[in-house]
Amino acid sequence: MADVSVRFAMTDDSEIVLNLSLTQAIRLTEAIASKVSQAMTEQPRAGMNGNAYGPGGVRPGPYSTS
Repeated sequence: MADVSVRFAMTDDSEIVLNLSLTQAIRLTEAIASKVSQAMTEQPRAGMNGNAYGPGGVRPGPYSTS
């Protein structure tokens, strides 16, 4: 029998359940944390013309209240 049940909600009525040993659950948690950290520290991807703001290089400006 598993030490830990990990549940991932997919939609309102479905989920994935992983029954893992404690060691496997710790490895999974570390792997997820590592991927999240990598994703959060990546630089924005450049657009087709090398500009991070996409084609045309238009940088979004402040919002207008008028």
